[in-house]
Amino acid sequence: MSNEAIARLIYGAALKLDAEDFKGFLRQCGEEFKYSIRAYSPELGQEMVWLEHGRKGMQDLFAMLAQHVRIKGRFKRHVSVYSVDAASEGRARAHSSVLLVYTDLEGSSRLFAAGHYEDVIETSGDSPRLLERVVRLETRDLGPGLHVPV
Repeated sequence: MSNEAIARLIYGAALKLDAEDFKGFLRQCGEEFKYSIRAYSPELGQEMVWLEHGRKGMQDLFAMLAQHVRIKGRFKRHVSVYSVDAASEGRARAHSSVLLVYTDLEGSSRLFAAGHYEDVIETSGDSPRLLERVVRLETRDLGPGLHVPV
């Protein structure tokens, strides 16, 4: 599988999340998909786990979004794939930076969060699929109302 195909998967996943096409996002993920959001806290001296779900947990999260109090506006992800490396037979690892830009209802945009993706990608099928995504955020103050994956 080419690095270009893997990069297209990562960019396509970001576009699906931008459009809040959560079912489309999950179609790009393997059956054993795992997702987590983590940030290192210098105050605590350790990593914090903010969200950790398997595929079923992500499906449940997406199904409940309509019941959550959410920040009004739109999010856009800017992703740059830095590297793609073969991890083992049928798998690759990709490392990407991600910036999450928030635009409020009045059209004002600001940087909301910065971090990077550590992805494990299945490469043995016809098209690549996400098996695991660890989001490592630099930003530690997101405020209330973010209930969608970064």
